[in-house]
Amino acid sequence: MKWYLDFGHGGKDSGAIGPTNLKESDIALKIGMMVKENLENAFEKVITTRDNDKYYSLDYRTKKANNENSDYFISIHLNSATNTSAKGCEVWIYNENSKLQTLANNLCNNLATKMNTPNRGIKYSKKLAVLKNTKMPALLIEIDFISNKEVENYLRNDKNLKNISDTISSTLLSFVNKSIIDDGVFYRVCIGSFNNKDNAVNLKNEAISKGFKDTYIYTT
Repeated sequence: MKWYLDFGHGGKDSGAIGPTNLKESDIALKIGMMVKENLENAFEKVITTRDNDKYYSLDYRTKKANNENSDYFISIHLNSATNTSAKGCEVWIYNENSKLQTLANNLCNNLATKMNTPNRGIKYSKKLAVLKNTKMPALLIEIDFISNKEVENYLRNDKNLKNISDTISSTLLSFVNKSIIDDGVFYRVCIGSFNNKDNAVNLKNEAISKGFKDTYIYTT
């Protein structure tokens, strides 16, 4: 599967700015790069608009995704409102017939639960450029309102950013029947137990022939 990850704004366009000057573009990049790592660790192909604080136009973003023949387009943003008490996660898709409606709903539910923030649900727009001009199914995540001082403070914590990125990553991977791979933990799988050593050797050789090189025989 090939995912196009679009981290909102960048460079001269900081996006929304929190009450103590936290930039949407910076947080979207931090979260997005962790999502990228999680997906790649699960052997997914990932293309990104940017990997640093650089500006790219909306036209560039959608054309790049189309030229890469990406399967899914995921845009990561933080919301903002003049009402500084506004909170909650929402996900935007093109219309009610979107192939990503289930994914969008799962992202809303999972992020709202993980962040203990209101679930504002799925929103629809045929005007947002990244939804309108992409050839593949596309969605835009508004993680929460950076204009809310409590949310902004939450977003300053790296552990919280990892929790957000892991939640997004696990939800995306679940959509394609995968899960996050924890690099720090290794799991061993036993696939047979025999009284006859020849049977054990034959199974070991079969596993090796199929690419499982770390295959051993243990006696008990």
